[in-house]
Amino acid sequence: MTSTKNSLHGSVRVAGVLAAVATAGTMTTALAADADAANYRDGTYTATGDYTRPGGPDKINVTVTLKKNIVQSVSVTPGSSHPVSSRFQGLVAGAIASQVQGKNIDSINVGKTAGSSLTPQGFNNAISKIKSQARA
Repeated sequence: MTSTKNSLHGSVRVAGVLAAVATAGTMTTALAADADAANYRDGTYTATGDYTRPGGPDKINVTVTLKKNIVQSVSVTPGSSHPVSSRFQGLVAGAIASQVQGKNIDSINVGKTAGSSLTPQGFNNAISKIKSQARA
């Protein structure tokens, strides 16, 4: 019985040490993530995002208002002269706010939206440019 009791206490001690190490590791990771997190100046920024559609290069215009790294508002203006591309850009423009408003700009990476898989690439390109402009 003594070896079972010692084994049980040893297991509890090991589990406690592992939990403490895991917690310390999580705290270290969280602190490192905070240190690596970018800070952006509050304000309104505009950029043109470039992407390639089957017919060639295209662009989309994006305006974002930031406050404490959070997207407060977003506006997308079609920049294409190609009728099909312009139509998709308009659809994306109408759907994008619900995906990005209220989110940290560093977490934004829009995928297929409103049936368009290419226009979001231009949007993400514009967001990258806006992040460069706004970096504190």
